[in-house]
Amino acid sequence: MNQAHLLKLLEHFNLGQLVHEPLRVHGGLLHIMWRIDTSNGSYAVKQLSKNINLKDEKIIRNYELTERIANQFANKGIPAIYAISKNEKYLFIVDNTGYLTYSWGNAKVLDKDAINQKRALEIARILAMIHHINLNLAELEEPEFDIHSKQSLIELVDEAKRNDVVFSTELLKNIDILLDINENYINAIDILRGNIVISHGDLDQKNVMWTDENQPLLIDWESARKLNPTYEIINAALDWSGITTGFNKELFCSMIYAYKEAGGIIDMRYIDAAFWGVLGNWINWMVYNIKRVIEPQNFEEKKLGEAQVHQVLPTILNIYKVKHELINVINGL
Repeated sequence: MNQAHLLKLLEHFNLGQLVHEPLRVHGGLLHIMWRIDTSNGSYAVKQLSKNINLKDEKIIRNYELTERIANQFANKGIPAIYAISKNEKYLFIVDNTGYLTYSWGNAKVLDKDAINQKRALEIARILAMIHHINLNLAELEEPEFDIHSKQSLIELVDEAKRNDVVFSTELLKNIDILLDINENYINAIDILRGNIVISHGDLDQKNVMWTDENQPLLIDWESARKLNPTYEIINAALDWSGITTGFNKELFCSMIYAYKEAGGIIDMRYIDAAFWGVLGNWINWMVYNIKRVIEPQNFEEKKLGEAQVHQVLPTILNIYKVKHELINVINGL
């Protein structure tokens, strides 16, 4: 961590004197995390990716808003972790590098592909609570959806082939499925806009820490936004039932049932669109990672991108394969 940045951050938030050098905390897919120990206590510092354009006022405003969302949910009983602020500002920027600072907690994140029924059902119940709160934040804009045209996807896959990236053959082999998903995702967007609430937006295993007492702490609220609640519970249920590794259909069904038992509403009008929304979201993440490989900032970025595409593409194909079966299951619960 940049020493000059660190000293300015400590002074800005009045965090005390540094006890020893910052410790890198590994595990993030986008940003860099550090543990900072000072005379006042221990802190987790998120150093935002260099790919984040902090000259864009809209991006800065979004980071401030999402931390406020986490703060407001915490005040309403949701176990949300939000950043330390000064004068109601959370994001600290120095030399075009952004930092968010949190109190350090003795809790651990599950492996991103871990399957644990008790914890998964707890997440389903928390999502039902979040959706029921129906938080109101006037400054938050209407939901935006990343969209890629058919032509841009074709060109990106062709570029991957020209650059001989390791996964280009698999992309070409499945291009028709990817284009079908993308078209249906775009068509689903207006349907998903028909019912929206403010929520976390990315509540998979990597964004929940667990205390020694097995209590969840919801972290990384930067994707918090207005979204369709049926989309979010289906997305979370897929994640927590192992869709990226070995899918557990029974656990998926149990999460949907637990969500409904806790007061969550699965609106039948949105289920099909919700699945296309999930698939479209995976397409968007895959596109981002393909670009990471084709236009790498550094070797580490390239390897992260390759690893993500190798996992994301099979996940997309798996969801596409089981989608209709799962819709029938949900309708029968």
